Amino acid sequence: MKLKLIIVMLLATLFFKGVSQNPTPNINYEQTEKIDQKMPQFPGGDNAFYDYLDENVKLPEGFDAETYMKENGNQFVPISVAFTIDVDGSIINVKVIVGEDELLDEKAKQIVKNMPKWNPGYRGGIPVKVQYAIPVRFNLRS
Repeated sequence: MKLKLIIVMLLATLFFKGVSQNPTPNINYEQTEKIDQKMPQFPGGDNAFYDYLDENVKLPEGFDAETYMKENGNQFVPISVAFTIDVDGSIINVKVIVGEDELLDEKAKQIVKNMPKWNPGYRGGIPVKVQYAIPVRFNLRS
């Protein structure tokens, strides 16, 4: 009986010792590199960006808001526009990714294309291209 108990304890010790040893990688945190990143920013910051949208998001000429609301029941129409902020802050590759109406889609693209240059994004101190997507939201009752 004692022999069985000793064998079971020995096996249990070996089992738990083998399971509990999780090798940790040798990471020298003093040698790891910190990558400095900075996201692009609209000139003047977020408030200036929202002001720009408030001033420029107007219904396009020829768009019949009354008919659209009757047919779709929406007062607010968001158009999702994707674009890239280039290394010099200019807006490139503007495209509608979720649209509702051809006139609204084109107007939303034009609003984004007409934005002033942004302050570019940086990674490791070097300017980089950054992709963005924003909703341009039209209010049909304004």
